[in-house]
Amino acid sequence: MNLKNLASSFAVLSLSLTSACVYTEPVPGDVTFTWTFDGYSCARDGEVRDVHITIPGESLENRGFYPCSANGYDGVTLYDFYPGEYDFYIEAIDYSGYVSYEARGHFYVDGDTHVRVDLYPTR
Repeated sequence: MNLKNLASSFAVLSLSLTSACVYTEPVPGDVTFTWTFDGYSCARDGEVRDVHITIPGESLENRGFYPCSANGYDGVTLYDFYPGEYDFYIEAIDYSGYVSYEARGHFYVDGDTHVRVDLYPTR
């Protein structure tokens, strides 16, 4: 094989190696929810006391009940989820104990995940 053919073969081999797909396994992660209520924050709405999150098959801390805002942050981070797809249901509970807003949806975990949710009035 002459030098010209060798260089051409090397270029083809180099091109095929760089275009190969690399498969990586999905990785576990934390899920951070941030929420608004028909577009308003916890401070602006002022009626929401707690937010209750349900994720089928998951056991959440404090049975899934979280304050509307903690340290000025309207949301919560849930830790150590396996990779995969999850459904969720979120309801906002007012100071009278009634569900005043709700939302549902799904998210996929492949590393840390951020889920933004705008809950809508139930009445």
